[in-house]
Amino acid sequence: MKTVHIFRIMTLIFFLTSAAYANEWKLDPDHSEVRFKIRHIHTTISGQFPDFQGEIFFNPEKLDKSRFDFTVKVDSVNTGNGKRDNHLRSKDFFDADSYPVMTFASSKIIRKSENIYELHGDMTIRGVTRSIQIPVLFFPPKPHPFDKKKLVAGFESGFSLARLDYNVGNGKFLKMGVVGENVDVELAMEVSREK
Repeated sequence: MKTVHIFRIMTLIFFLTSAAYANEWKLDPDHSEVRFKIRHIHTTISGQFPDFQGEIFFNPEKLDKSRFDFTVKVDSVNTGNGKRDNHLRSKDFFDADSYPVMTFASSKIIRKSENIYELHGDMTIRGVTRSIQIPVLFFPPKPHPFDKKKLVAGFESGFSLARLDYNVGNGKFLKMGVVGENVDVELAMEVSREK
């Protein structure tokens, strides 16, 4: 009888604890990308940061408990051109030796319409932190095709950053008409969790 009573208490504690938090989703790095585009004179150059991590707690019914935190390793920048990538890592742009990571930490999530959300939070690049809003399209969970014990969901986002706001460059190349100021960022994330 005592054992049954303890079991009921533990079950209730587990239920209340689970209900207080959003679902934790595991980021699939093999099917997720951090991409960017920027103007170079008359062309658009694209690249990505393949080395990144994310902590995602998300439940549309518990947005006050949901959060997105990301860390991107700057020296992983890849535009398909080694000379250009080294220049981007240098003090002329990211100064990867002094500022090895970029981060985003959400502070609030707002539902804008069905499956469209807005992340409010702090973006930190090259030691500069600014509050931004990031639109996110949510792809609701469904059973994972290769693992029926898991659910898989997705997120996509596209937004623009003014690189000089984060001291990524001093404006010299912008004045020369070589490198644009606004960087278009695209995020594609596939996430999963146990049912």
